[in-house]
Amino acid sequence: MKDEVQELEKHFVMVYWEQRGAGKSYCKSECELSLDILINDTKELAQILCNQFSKDKIYIMGHSWGSLLGLMTVKKYPELFYAYFGIGQVTNQYEAEKSSLQWVTEQAKKNNDFSIVKKLSNLTLPSKNADVTIWDKYLRIHRKYLLKYGGSFHQKPNFWKIFKNFLFASEYTIKDKIKFIPSAVYSLKKLWFEVIDTNLFYEIKKIDVPVYIFQGKYDYQVSTELAKKFIEQLEAPKKEIFIFDNSAHSPNMEEYKDFNKRVKQLVAIQQSNKFCSFPPVLGGNAYES
Repeated sequence: MKDEVQELEKHFVMVYWEQRGAGKSYCKSECELSLDILINDTKELAQILCNQFSKDKIYIMGHSWGSLLGLMTVKKYPELFYAYFGIGQVTNQYEAEKSSLQWVTEQAKKNNDFSIVKKLSNLTLPSKNADVTIWDKYLRIHRKYLLKYGGSFHQKPNFWKIFKNFLFASEYTIKDKIKFIPSAVYSLKKLWFEVIDTNLFYEIKKIDVPVYIFQGKYDYQVSTELAKKFIEQLEAPKKEIFIFDNSAHSPNMEEYKDFNKRVKQLVAIQQSNKFCSFPPVLGGNAYES
Protein backbone atom coordinates (compact mmCIF):
# COMPACT_ATOMS: atom_id res chain seq x y z
CA MET A 1 0.00 0.00 0.00
CA LYS A 2 2.99 2.29 -0.48
CA ASP A 3 1.37 4.63 -3.02
CA GLU A 4 -1.94 4.57 -1.17
CA VAL A 5 -0.57 5.95 2.11
CA GLN A 6 2.21 8.26 0.96
CA GLU A 7 -0.11 11.25 0.57
CA LEU A 8 -1.49 10.93 4.10
CA GLU A 9 2.02 10.49 5.49
CA LYS A 10 2.87 13.96 4.18
CA HIS A 11 0.23 15.44 6.48
CA PHE A 12 -0.02 13.12 9.49
CA VAL A 13 2.06 10.95 11.72
CA MET A 14 0.64 7.60 10.59
CA VAL A 15 0.82 4.79 13.11
CA TYR A 16 0.19 1.29 11.75
CA TRP A 17 -0.52 -0.92 14.69
CA GLU A 18 0.06 -4.66 14.75
CA GLN A 19 -2.13 -5.96 17.54
CA ARG A 20 -0.84 -8.60 19.92
CA GLY A 21 -0.57 -12.00 18.28
CA ALA A 22 -0.01 -10.46 14.84
CA GLY A 23 3.14 -9.73 12.85
CA LYS A 24 6.25 -9.42 15.00
CA SER A 25 4.37 -10.27 18.20
CA TYR A 26 3.18 -13.65 16.94
CA CYS A 27 4.67 -16.73 18.57
CA LYS A 28 3.66 -20.39 18.63
CA SER A 29 2.89 -20.30 22.33
CA GLU A 30 -0.67 -19.15 23.08
CA CYS A 31 -1.23 -15.58 24.23
CA GLU A 32 -4.36 -14.08 25.73
CA LEU A 33 -6.49 -12.58 23.00
CA SER A 34 -10.00 -11.16 23.23
CA LEU A 35 -11.92 -8.07 22.18
CA ASP A 36 -11.76 -6.60 25.70
CA ILE A 37 -8.00 -7.15 25.90
CA LEU A 38 -7.44 -5.50 22.53
CA ILE A 39 -9.69 -2.56 23.43
CA ASN A 40 -7.45 -1.99 26.44
CA ASP A 41 -4.34 -2.37 24.25
CA THR A 42 -5.75 0.26 21.87
CA LYS A 43 -6.36 2.62 24.77
CA GLU A 44 -2.81 2.15 26.04
CA LEU A 45 -1.32 2.72 22.59
CA ALA A 46 -3.38 5.92 22.20
CA GLN A 47 -2.10 7.15 25.57
CA ILE A 48 1.49 6.38 24.57
CA LEU A 49 1.09 8.33 21.32
CA CYS A 50 -0.49 11.28 23.10
CA ASN A 51 2.42 11.40 25.54
CA GLN A 52 5.10 10.84 22.90
CA PHE A 53 3.82 13.58 20.61
CA SER A 54 2.55 15.93 23.36
CA LYS A 55 -1.07 15.76 22.19
CA ASP A 56 -4.29 15.64 24.16
CA LYS A 57 -5.97 13.33 21.65
CA ILE A 58 -5.42 11.54 18.34
CA TYR A 59 -7.52 10.39 15.40
CA ILE A 60 -8.19 6.68 15.04
CA MET A 61 -8.84 4.75 11.84
CA GLY A 62 -9.91 1.12 11.61
CA HIS A 63 -10.40 -1.14 8.59
CA SER A 64 -12.61 -4.27 8.60
CA TRP A 65 -11.91 -6.09 11.90
CA GLY A 66 -10.09 -2.93 12.95
CA SER A 67 -13.33 -0.97 12.44
CA LEU A 68 -15.07 -3.08 15.07
CA LEU A 69 -12.17 -2.77 17.50
CA GLY A 70 -11.75 0.94 16.76
CA LEU A 71 -15.38 1.91 17.28
CA MET A 72 -15.69 -0.14 20.46
CA THR A 73 -12.57 1.57 21.81
CA VAL A 74 -13.85 5.05 20.94
CA LYS A 75 -17.15 4.22 22.66
CA LYS A 76 -15.32 3.32 25.87
CA TYR A 77 -12.57 5.97 25.79
CA PRO A 78 -13.87 8.99 23.82
CA GLU A 79 -11.60 11.37 25.73
CA LEU A 80 -8.59 10.02 23.80
CA PHE A 81 -9.85 10.68 20.27
CA TYR A 82 -10.74 13.66 18.09
CA ALA A 83 -12.71 11.55 15.62
CA TYR A 84 -13.16 8.03 14.32
CA PHE A 85 -12.66 6.90 10.71
CA GLY A 86 -14.11 3.49 9.82
CA ILE A 87 -13.35 1.68 6.54
CA GLY A 88 -15.37 -1.37 5.54
CA GLN A 89 -17.29 -0.95 8.79
CA VAL A 90 -18.31 -4.08 10.68
CA THR A 91 -21.74 -3.64 12.30
CA ASN A 92 -23.59 -6.96 12.56
CA GLN A 93 -21.34 -9.49 10.86
CA TYR A 94 -23.63 -12.49 11.15
CA GLU A 95 -26.37 -10.67 9.24
CA ALA A 96 -23.72 -9.46 6.79
CA GLU A 97 -22.64 -13.06 6.16
CA LYS A 98 -26.25 -14.03 5.43
CA SER A 99 -26.74 -11.29 2.84
CA SER A 100 -23.30 -11.92 1.37
CA LEU A 101 -24.00 -15.59 0.67
CA GLN A 102 -27.28 -14.61 -0.99
CA TRP A 103 -25.54 -11.97 -3.11
CA VAL A 104 -22.76 -14.31 -4.24
CA THR A 105 -25.34 -16.91 -5.26
CA GLU A 106 -27.26 -14.28 -7.24
CA GLN A 107 -24.08 -13.23 -9.04
CA ALA A 108 -23.29 -16.81 -9.99
CA LYS A 109 -26.79 -17.21 -11.44
CA LYS A 110 -26.55 -13.92 -13.38
CA ASN A 111 -23.27 -15.08 -14.89
CA ASN A 112 -24.65 -18.54 -15.72
CA ASP A 113 -21.93 -20.14 -13.65
CA PHE A 114 -23.95 -23.29 -13.09
CA SER A 115 -21.19 -25.33 -11.45
CA ILE A 116 -20.62 -22.53 -8.92
CA VAL A 117 -24.36 -22.18 -8.29
CA LYS A 118 -24.41 -25.88 -7.45
CA LYS A 119 -21.44 -25.53 -5.07
CA LEU A 120 -23.04 -22.53 -3.37
CA SER A 121 -26.37 -24.32 -3.03
CA ASN A 122 -24.54 -26.91 -0.95
CA LEU A 123 -22.85 -24.25 1.16
CA THR A 124 -24.64 -23.68 4.46
CA LEU A 125 -24.01 -20.67 6.66
CA PRO A 126 -22.75 -22.01 10.01
CA SER A 127 -24.51 -21.14 13.24
CA LYS A 128 -22.93 -18.40 15.35
CA ASN A 129 -21.51 -20.91 17.81
CA ALA A 130 -20.29 -23.42 15.22
CA ASP A 131 -16.74 -24.68 15.72
CA VAL A 132 -14.11 -22.36 14.28
CA THR A 133 -12.91 -25.12 11.93
CA ILE A 134 -16.40 -25.20 10.39
CA TRP A 135 -16.37 -21.43 9.98
CA ASP A 136 -12.88 -21.57 8.48
CA LYS A 137 -13.97 -24.11 5.88
CA TYR A 138 -17.04 -22.05 5.04
CA LEU A 139 -15.12 -18.78 4.74
CA ARG A 140 -12.46 -20.27 2.47
CA ILE A 141 -15.14 -21.31 -0.04
CA HIS A 142 -17.32 -18.24 0.30
CA ARG A 143 -14.50 -15.68 0.11
CA LYS A 144 -13.16 -17.37 -3.04
CA TYR A 145 -16.39 -16.57 -4.90
CA LEU A 146 -16.83 -13.24 -3.16
CA LEU A 147 -13.50 -12.22 -4.67
CA LYS A 148 -14.48 -13.63 -8.08
CA TYR A 149 -17.65 -11.51 -8.31
CA GLY A 150 -16.17 -8.30 -6.93
CA GLY A 151 -17.61 -8.26 -3.42
CA SER A 152 -14.26 -7.94 -1.66
CA PHE A 153 -12.31 -6.11 -4.39
CA HIS A 154 -14.57 -4.53 -7.00
CA GLN A 155 -11.69 -3.76 -9.35
CA LYS A 156 -9.29 -6.51 -10.28
CA PRO A 157 -6.71 -6.40 -7.48
CA ASN A 158 -3.02 -6.17 -8.22
CA PHE A 159 -1.95 -8.97 -5.90
CA TRP A 160 1.62 -8.82 -7.21
CA LYS A 161 1.89 -5.19 -6.13
CA ILE A 162 0.49 -6.02 -2.68
CA PHE A 163 2.82 -8.99 -2.32
CA LYS A 164 5.83 -7.04 -3.58
CA ASN A 165 5.26 -4.22 -1.10
CA PHE A 166 5.04 -6.77 1.70
CA LEU A 167 7.99 -8.83 0.45
CA PHE A 168 10.32 -5.83 0.32
CA ALA A 169 9.06 -4.05 3.44
CA SER A 170 12.19 -3.09 5.36
CA GLU A 171 10.42 -3.22 8.72
CA TYR A 172 10.13 -7.02 8.58
CA THR A 173 12.73 -9.76 8.58
CA ILE A 174 12.28 -12.90 6.47
CA LYS A 175 11.28 -14.71 9.66
CA ASP A 176 8.59 -12.09 10.31
CA LYS A 177 7.21 -12.52 6.79
CA ILE A 178 7.03 -16.29 7.13
CA LYS A 179 4.87 -15.82 10.24
CA PHE A 180 2.29 -13.66 8.45
CA ILE A 181 -0.18 -16.40 7.47
CA PRO A 182 0.08 -18.37 10.76
CA SER A 183 -0.54 -15.14 12.71
CA ALA A 184 -3.64 -14.35 10.63
CA VAL A 185 -5.02 -17.86 11.21
CA TYR A 186 -4.28 -17.53 14.92
CA SER A 187 -6.18 -14.24 15.20
CA LEU A 188 -9.13 -15.67 13.28
CA LYS A 189 -9.28 -18.67 15.61
CA LYS A 190 -9.14 -16.51 18.73
CA LEU A 191 -11.39 -13.60 17.70
CA TRP A 192 -13.91 -14.84 15.15
CA PHE A 193 -16.60 -15.75 17.69
CA GLU A 194 -16.56 -12.23 19.12
CA VAL A 195 -16.71 -10.72 15.64
CA ILE A 196 -19.66 -12.86 14.58
CA ASP A 197 -21.48 -12.44 17.91
CA THR A 198 -21.12 -8.66 18.28
CA ASN A 199 -24.00 -6.49 17.07
CA LEU A 200 -23.13 -2.80 17.12
CA PHE A 201 -26.79 -1.86 16.64
CA TYR A 202 -27.25 -3.01 20.26
CA GLU A 203 -23.77 -2.28 21.60
CA ILE A 204 -23.45 1.32 20.44
CA LYS A 205 -26.31 3.80 20.32
CA LYS A 206 -24.24 6.92 21.00
CA ILE A 207 -20.65 8.02 20.40
CA ASP A 208 -19.22 11.21 21.89
CA VAL A 209 -16.85 12.02 19.01
CA PRO A 210 -17.43 12.61 15.27
CA VAL A 211 -17.83 9.38 13.27
CA TYR A 212 -16.93 9.07 9.58
CA ILE A 213 -17.48 5.84 7.70
CA PHE A 214 -16.02 4.96 4.29
CA GLN A 215 -17.75 2.18 2.36
CA GLY A 216 -17.34 0.68 -1.07
CA LYS A 217 -20.62 0.44 -2.94
CA TYR A 218 -19.96 -3.24 -3.66
CA ASP A 219 -18.74 -4.27 -0.20
CA TYR A 220 -20.27 -7.66 0.58
CA GLN A 221 -17.45 -8.79 2.84
CA VAL A 222 -19.14 -6.76 5.53
CA SER A 223 -22.27 -4.86 4.46
CA THR A 224 -22.59 -1.35 3.12
CA GLU A 225 -26.35 -1.44 3.59
CA LEU A 226 -25.95 -2.32 7.25
CA ALA A 227 -23.33 0.44 7.65
CA LYS A 228 -25.86 2.96 6.26
CA LYS A 229 -28.53 1.80 8.69
CA PHE A 230 -26.08 1.85 11.58
CA ILE A 231 -24.98 5.43 11.07
CA GLU A 232 -28.59 6.54 10.60
CA GLN A 233 -29.47 5.35 14.11
CA LEU A 234 -26.19 6.46 15.70
CA GLU A 235 -26.15 9.55 17.88
CA ALA A 236 -22.88 11.50 17.51
CA PRO A 237 -21.67 15.15 17.50
CA LYS A 238 -21.14 14.73 13.76
CA LYS A 239 -21.57 11.69 11.55
CA GLU A 240 -21.26 11.00 7.85
CA ILE A 241 -20.95 8.03 5.54
CA PHE A 242 -19.10 8.20 2.22
CA ILE A 243 -19.90 5.68 -0.51
CA PHE A 244 -17.22 4.95 -3.11
CA ASP A 245 -18.82 3.88 -6.39
CA ASN A 246 -15.89 1.85 -7.74
CA SER A 247 -14.85 -0.01 -4.60
CA ALA A 248 -15.80 -2.96 -2.45
CA HIS A 249 -14.25 -3.69 0.95
CA SER A 250 -11.17 -1.44 0.62
CA PRO A 251 -11.90 2.03 -0.83
CA ASN A 252 -8.68 3.15 0.84
CA MET A 253 -6.91 0.95 -1.72
CA GLU A 254 -9.23 0.89 -4.73
CA GLU A 255 -9.96 4.63 -4.76
CA TYR A 256 -7.14 5.81 -2.56
CA LYS A 257 -6.79 9.27 -4.12
CA ASP A 258 -10.40 10.18 -3.36
CA PHE A 259 -10.16 8.48 0.03
CA ASN A 260 -7.03 10.43 1.02
CA LYS A 261 -8.56 13.68 -0.20
CA ARG A 262 -11.67 13.09 1.87
CA VAL A 263 -9.69 12.32 5.04
CA LYS A 264 -7.62 15.50 4.66
CA GLN A 265 -10.76 17.56 4.11
CA LEU A 266 -12.48 16.18 7.20
CA VAL A 267 -9.48 16.83 9.43
CA ALA A 268 -9.11 20.35 8.01
CA ILE A 269 -12.75 21.08 8.77
CA GLN A 270 -12.38 19.84 12.33
CA GLN A 271 -9.27 21.94 12.84
CA SER A 272 -11.06 25.03 11.58
CA ASN A 273 -13.89 24.27 13.99
CA LYS A 274 -11.29 24.07 16.78
CA PHE A 275 -11.77 20.41 17.52
CA CYS A 276 -8.00 20.61 17.63
CA SER A 277 -5.54 23.43 17.19
CA PHE A 278 -2.53 21.54 15.87
CA PRO A 279 -1.63 18.87 13.29
CA PRO A 280 -3.08 15.58 14.56
CA VAL A 281 -1.59 12.18 15.05
CA LEU A 282 -3.61 9.61 13.15
CA GLY A 283 -3.51 6.19 14.77
CA GLY A 284 -4.61 3.17 12.76
CA ASN A 285 -5.22 -0.51 13.30
CA ALA A 286 -3.72 -1.78 10.08
CA TYR A 287 -4.01 -5.44 10.93
CA GLU A 288 -6.99 -7.30 9.53
CA SER A 289 -7.75 -10.85 10.62
